[in-house]
Amino acid sequence: MAEVVRVLGYREFLRATDRAGRSVKREVRNAYKPVGEIVRADAAEKFSGFSEKSAAGFKVSVRQSGVSVRQSLRKTTGTNPGWGALQMTRALLPARAEKREEVEREFEKAIDRVADIFER
Repeated sequence: MAEVVRVLGYREFLRATDRAGRSVKREVRNAYKPVGEIVRADAAEKFSGFSEKSAAGFKVSVRQSGVSVRQSLRKTTGTNPGWGALQMTRALLPARAEKREEVEREFEKAIDRVADIFER
């Protein structure tokens, strides 16, 4: 299984941005969103052979728990109970594993952009 990229102090940092105001919080989240976009784009490409619609449903979300790529489409029929597992094993987990180094580099750049936001 692929490893999770963890950033120490990320959760506490996002809590602190809550106190800085709504506009700062929005800018911080916008700085982190491209990090998840790297994995989302690769996962969508990998899964498009199975289902274009499901591949288009992958979305990036920035939350207090981290930056994640998730399926935004609702379950439609329930006739294929392994569909979510298929998306994870064929697209999301491999994309995360393959793009790990790029994600780490982009996250460092995002942290630099966030530091610039706080220096303003």
